[in-house]
Amino acid sequence: MSNVAGILSGDTIFLKTRSGNGNYIDAGNTTGVHTVQARWKSRGNWQAIVIEKDGTGAIMSGDTVYLKMHTEAHIDVQGTGVLARWNDRGSWQAMVIKKRTGSGAIMPLDQVCLKAHTGKHLDVEDVTVQARWDDCGDWQAMMIEREVPGAVFSGDAIHLTAHTGKLIDIESDAVQARWSEKGEWQKLVIENQAGRSIFSGDVVFLKAHTGAFIDVQREAVQSRWHDRGLWQQLIIHNAQGSGPILPSDTIFLEAHTGKLIDIQGDNVRARWSERGDWQALVIEEASSRRLTLATEHTSALGERSFLVLSILAFLVACVSMQQKDLAKMSLSRCSHLDKVLPLDDEADVSVA
Repeated sequence: MSNVAGILSGDTIFLKTRSGNGNYIDAGNTTGVHTVQARWKSRGNWQAIVIEKDGTGAIMSGDTVYLKMHTEAHIDVQGTGVLARWNDRGSWQAMVIKKRTGSGAIMPLDQVCLKAHTGKHLDVEDVTVQARWDDCGDWQAMMIEREVPGAVFSGDAIHLTAHTGKLIDIESDAVQARWSEKGEWQKLVIENQAGRSIFSGDVVFLKAHTGAFIDVQREAVQSRWHDRGLWQQLIIHNAQGSGPILPSDTIFLEAHTGKLIDIQGDNVRARWSERGDWQALVIEEASSRRLTLATEHTSALGERSFLVLSILAFLVACVSMQQKDLAKMSLSRCSHLDKVLPLDDEADVSVA
């Protein structure tokens, strides 16, 4: 997976507080106050942070970094307060990032601490982010996650292929897995609550071509309503562990019942909590094939149009020649046009 590489300057990251067990750092403009807090477990625009350092390359433990929020302002520290007010990269915005244990490159899922210019580390109590103590303990440690370019994003059209080689399809409100074709009935739109990239462990919703979301009632898997409620919630799990979901990853979908969606024959149900072959699904992007076909179709139309226009231009030149002997010669050439420029069987080119 592409998240094996270290964190680079310019990467979009998320910081999960309380040693990876709390909420994500976010910045919002509340009644004119640019506060930095940790209020939700979602990875949305308010939680997305661009990590930067002077220069380019990998972020190393001990580097001075700057954290830019979605507002374009960098996190700054004044006293014990943590805010995001300006887009400057000055001493108040400078922070030293350190691994909680070990040294070297900062990697996705590492636990890190951030030391402000005051010498204090950022800490989180309830939802409030402050900078009060020298310690790098549980309240100060944050798990760093990276948003990977090319990952599956909320709103992407996808296909889900079962162990049978068949794709999940929706006909009316029935959810089945009958064919290997990638058509409209097989296309699903995946959405999460935050609206950004999909991570393992996210709650997602799968919208069919009918506009209804897949839902689970007891063991039955159907697609009946446009609601995004409890029955429609599915927790996506990456078979390779944590991190972002990438095209071609093998995934599992856990319903609100705690059971995973499984495929037996053509039937799609949610019966067991085991993660076996019947529950494994391969996620693929649906848009790439459509774009390829559109490009090929456009290219073919362009070539055909160019050929027809070339033929017509040549014929007009032939007919408009004023000198009789040249006209005869040219018309003689035109009579052999089908040998020089082979026409399609359906082409009808005539000269009035």
